[in-house]
Amino acid sequence: MRAETVQLRRIELRRSAHDMSTTFPFSVPSIASLEPIDLSTAVSFFVGENGSGKSTLMEGIASAASLPTVGSQPVDRDETLAAQRLLAKQLKLTWQKRARRGFFLRAEDFFGFARSISRLRADMQQRVADVDEEFRDASAYARGLAAGPAVGSIAEMERMYGKELDARSHGESFLRLFQSRLVPGGLYLLDEPEA
Repeated sequence: MRAETVQLRRIELRRSAHDMSTTFPFSVPSIASLEPIDLSTAVSFFVGENGSGKSTLMEGIASAASLPTVGSQPVDRDETLAAQRLLAKQLKLTWQKRARRGFFLRAEDFFGFARSISRLRADMQQRVADVDEEFRDASAYARGLAAGPAVGSIAEMERMYGKELDARSHGESFLRLFQSRLVPGGLYLLDEPEA
């Protein structure tokens, strides 16, 4: 099997008025003094003490790369990430080939994601039941046309995550997510994956 090329090659902090800022996240020493980071391997680890800025930087990169999140809220709407979106505007990402697939995962948000998938599945199942009731006197063909999009979405979610992602153990749920969503050439930012 051929190794995938590194997609994201370099991360730089643009120097601006934020250089002198005392507001978060620019007040975090590792962010304030961030030197360009060259990525030359397919997998990179950010290592440091708690509170050193690893998660903040990853959240900023996720926002700058417009990655979808595996969480209850997208990066661009998550109120807790407003400061990281400011950081994202100051980051320059250099790509060898722009990754169009991938995601950002904060371990603590995973169960919010699993719950949202379960709620979405339940809503779609309710829609199918409503269509069955509304079209009970119609032909099976008409009921199928009306319920088709919801039925297709339920089938796709079950194909990707199984029937109940949140009914599995912690580790099994993560493995199911990775098996269904990791594809070659993507950018995957995993914050505290050991959790």
